[in-house]
Amino acid sequence: MKKFLSVLLVIMLISTCLVGCAKKEPATTGDGNGEKEEVEVKKELAQGITDDTIKIGTIGPTSGPIAMVGIPMLHGMQAYINMVNEQGGVNGRKIELIAKDDEFKADLALQKAEELVEQEKVFSIVGQLGTPGCLGTLDYFKEVGIPCVYQGTGVSAFSKALGNYFPVQPNYTFEGSLLTSYAIDKLGADSIVVIYGNDDAGKEGLEGVKGYLEKLGKKDILKEEIAFNIQDVDFSAHVQKAKVHNPKVTIILGYQKAVPGILLEAKKQGLESQFMTSYINADITMLDLAKEAANGVLVTAWVPDITDPSNDAAKLFIDTSLKYYPDETPNAFGVAGWVAGQVFVEGLKRAGDDLTWEDYIKAMETFDNWDEGIAKGITYTPERRNGVEKMYFMKAIYDEKGPRYEAVTDFMGIAE
Repeated sequence: MKKFLSVLLVIMLISTCLVGCAKKEPATTGDGNGEKEEVEVKKELAQGITDDTIKIGTIGPTSGPIAMVGIPMLHGMQAYINMVNEQGGVNGRKIELIAKDDEFKADLALQKAEELVEQEKVFSIVGQLGTPGCLGTLDYFKEVGIPCVYQGTGVSAFSKALGNYFPVQPNYTFEGSLLTSYAIDKLGADSIVVIYGNDDAGKEGLEGVKGYLEKLGKKDILKEEIAFNIQDVDFSAHVQKAKVHNPKVTIILGYQKAVPGILLEAKKQGLESQFMTSYINADITMLDLAKEAANGVLVTAWVPDITDPSNDAAKLFIDTSLKYYPDETPNAFGVAGWVAGQVFVEGLKRAGDDLTWEDYIKAMETFDNWDEGIAKGITYTPERRNGVEKMYFMKAIYDEKGPRYEAVTDFMGIAE
């Protein structure tokens, strides 16, 4: 009997502790006389949530060759969070961001993911950057069920993941189709060459190009697909292959350092073609590397021009970024981090005070053409996770006035 009472006492103590750690939620019940009275139903909050804090995590390359993207994106997100915290946080809670560097390596990203979920106990993964790392952690995050908001990649796997995944960027398959649509409808392209990175991003962009041409019954317009490895620094052979076809349009699907290298080699070899490239390169960094060789290149973009003085949202981003990082020039990668923070916080506002993963996911699924942030037209439903589905085109300019981009279209979708 003493042993039984001891066990019972322990169970009661544990139960009391669990109740004390849970969030209280009012409910009603009958009192036996037809009247209803309020009782307290306990609702346990998700990990990473306290009465006054929300702990979130992010993973991305802040060292290595892609740090030029990772650092400003992280700082853009942190600047937005700092601003929100100064304004009192969300529903009375301040946001704490924990960042992990994966050096653009999938295996390291998975290690950092486990640290954030199992050791740091974060509520959500926000603004994870890089195709290798995002893909390398996809199965783990799906199994855990943690909300994942904004993947810094356009790989379509995340729009297909549904559930706890909320991509924002346009996916590369869509972008490949849009590039091809514009090349044919606006540039009159009757010959196209694609030079693409031999990775998930490049391959999916190529799929978009080929899929759109097949839909039109114009597969013969694509003269050659020329792959390069992301480690390549010599692009002379790639440009030689393209030059044989004298293409009216050359679409380059690759990252920051490769694209300037290809453009410089094209200028050296005298390849005259209308070059087009991905929103991955919609930043002054490409112009600084390619210089005059980038003149006239058409680049897609999915966030408004931050240099537009009439854009109040962009001005807020610039002013806030300079407040917290005065020695850095705000750029498009910083905007990406800012957008990640905006979308995540909007979900928090909609989820209310009692934060669980299930309630947060349901709140995110109420986005309907949301356009209150810098990114426009975001819709999420239980069956839809496409992120942004409209983009615009900019022209790269490098002259005595300095490197810059000028918008040449409004936001547009794929021509039907």
